[in-house]
Amino acid sequence: METTITIDELRANFKSLSFEDKDKVLRLLTAINVDLSERNNNLTGTGVSGFILDNKFYEAKSHKEVFLKMTEIILKKYSNEQNKIFLIKGRKKIYFSKNVADFRHNYDLISGTNIYADVNENSAQLNRRCQRILQIYEINPSFLMIIPDY
Repeated sequence: METTITIDELRANFKSLSFEDKDKVLRLLTAINVDLSERNNNLTGTGVSGFILDNKFYEAKSHKEVFLKMTEIILKKYSNEQNKIFLIKGRKKIYFSKNVADFRHNYDLISGTNIYADVNENSAQLNRRCQRILQIYEINPSFLMIIPDY
């Protein structure tokens, strides 16, 4: 008997897993090219005036700044669990590292940490990475809202 599960069901079930199980599931899903984050193509070519995270407004002038500030906030809040961030990686690409030699192009130090982030991405990819960070730290991705620059 064949069982089918949707990506939405996967996203819902992922939240209830332990850290160890999340690590195993992320490795499996990465190996079979399943990503639980959702791409938002509406961000391409847009400006940013800030973002809201957990009902608090933060000023930001670019999608890169949203990504870096949001990551900084999450890593400060979960300082004892900072290593979870290293679970987020591509098949060939490392997104976070303590070693700058792991990056070929654009990278920035996440303020208040010794962790570097790959920032060589477009706005949709940076937003997707924000979702993945929230997901790893068991924060509902809807708690992040990017405010466009009108």
